[in-house]
Amino acid sequence: MLHITNGDSAAGSLRNSGVPGQVIAWQDVLHEGPVPAGLMLEEMSGVRARFLAQWDDRSFPEVSASFRERDNALRSACHRVLWFEHDLYDQLQLLQILATLSQAPGITAEMICIDAFPGIVPFYGLGQLTPVQLASLWPKRQPITAEQLSLGARAWNALTSPDSDALRQLLATDLDALPFLGNALRRLLEEYPTPPTGLGRTERQLLRAIARGIRGFADLFRANAAAEETSFMGDTTVKSRLKALMHAPTPLVTPEPYTLTAAGQRVLAGEADARQLNGMDRWIGGVHFKA
Repeated sequence: MLHITNGDSAAGSLRNSGVPGQVIAWQDVLHEGPVPAGLMLEEMSGVRARFLAQWDDRSFPEVSASFRERDNALRSACHRVLWFEHDLYDQLQLLQILATLSQAPGITAEMICIDAFPGIVPFYGLGQLTPVQLASLWPKRQPITAEQLSLGARAWNALTSPDSDALRQLLATDLDALPFLGNALRRLLEEYPTPPTGLGRTERQLLRAIARGIRGFADLFRANAAAEETSFMGDTTVKSRLKALMHAPTPLVTPEPYTLTAAGQRVLAGEADARQLNGMDRWIGGVHFKA
């Protein structure tokens, strides 16, 4: 039996929960960097390992080896149990796994996917739960249905499509088989750059928080999380976004203690477009925004 969950925190607790089986963490921040269309799992893992090694200042051989081990475990397991939550980070991982499993007829797979847990308020995710609390979810697992596999594959194709309208078109269809997917994908669409600022939602949130007088990273990270309906970003992601704002050809933010530059003030006010000031070279799913 193979248990698959989102990251190291949940995986560590799950290993200590008494639930039998091997545990792996999927460990990919799929809302950051290229997720191009038309690739098998192992090909995508190569693309993602190259991106993550650069993005997170990690060793490419280390990330690549970790992904090979993960992928091999998914392919070879006889019985798979997916442990995920409702946020964007998890939902994209879930899509990739479901899309992969949809290509293997006759699989045995179950799922636990939650957005709340008794007594945990606010609930952010599985990483908050103790081994005993995770074990209490085990009897509530449900078989993964053909409808869920089909929707997972369809949604993964939309995510990886180079067409910026693909996700919007998907959202106009029935997503009830995966009840948390719609909100997650709507949040991802908010990362697309939009006028008049030329920024996505996260960058706008960061500029607003700095304009309110937040100067340190810890407070800025908390402010950004508080602005989310469902928090999904780790500190590495927020640092990456800040770095891009600070080191753009026309910087919008100064290094810590953070302040808005004159250009940042104009962009936040909608008087200047960041894409026109600095260009853009960023992937969101399969869409490559380049200007």
